[in-house]
Amino acid sequence: MSYTLDVKREILLKEIESSEEHLWEIYAILKGKLAIEKNKIELKLESLDLANRVYKYLKELNLQIAIKYSISKRFGEHRIYIIEVPIQKGFREFFNKMKSLDEISFEEMSDDAIIGFVRGLFLAIGYIKDPQKEYALDFFLDAEDIAYKVFEVLAKLEKRVFITEKRNKKLVYLRNSEDIMDVLVMVGAVQSFFSYEEVTMMKDMKNKEVANETKTLNTADKQLAMIEYIEKNIGLHYLADVLRDMAVVRLNNPESSLSELAEVIGLSKSGVRNRFRRIEEIYTELKEEIEKNGSC
Repeated sequence: MSYTLDVKREILLKEIESSEEHLWEIYAILKGKLAIEKNKIELKLESLDLANRVYKYLKELNLQIAIKYSISKRFGEHRIYIIEVPIQKGFREFFNKMKSLDEISFEEMSDDAIIGFVRGLFLAIGYIKDPQKEYALDFFLDAEDIAYKVFEVLAKLEKRVFITEKRNKKLVYLRNSEDIMDVLVMVGAVQSFFSYEEVTMMKDMKNKEVANETKTLNTADKQLAMIEYIEKNIGLHYLADVLRDMAVVRLNNPESSLSELAEVIGLSKSGVRNRFRRIEEIYTELKEEIEKNGSC
């Protein structure tokens, strides 16, 4: 089972209490799937749970509904659930209600409307990658107006959101882990949020460890280069005893951190840093003199 399906299944377990939130969720699902036509609704979904959710809502409106399935062999054999609502009494009222939501701007949307809208789009056409692999939340949309609507909503919620075109569809996407986690909470995927957060924390810790290791190696490489330059041009015997001892310890421990060198030589970390600062002064003066005179 994909990571996206796991998240959507968690969301679908949550009952919606707000009628406005529910309305906007259904609106987003139908618009995101281009299911609303002038004389009918035809919604195609791969998720039985989501199909049941939409069916239940439309049934509460006393609309006559047909639901069936077909077998798709695209990307492997699987069922496609089709919900059809033909033109009938009450259809025009529902159609006009959906159309009226097209004209509502972000400023006019309540918190419930925003939550329902984003959640509905995610359930219908959203895709989220496993954070172990990459931080990515995508909305692939055929409907350009809805693409710009969700882009506006997320942008005005101060998320770092982007919009582009890919495979003849509009792609609205997030690539920042904190923004993605905010959306998970918004749409009701709280358990997914906690697991996502745990992964990001572990990855951040690992990245910091790698950065520290890289910094240590870069520092050690610089120190080794200075010591080798001094040794080659004037010899380490030129150094004071304490600096020569420090240089020898570094040569014998090329990958050690300053803290580790401090333990070996019996100094504080600041003491080790001060000795390397003095070695660097000698190296700089020596290099300037050699470059000035052209020889040792």
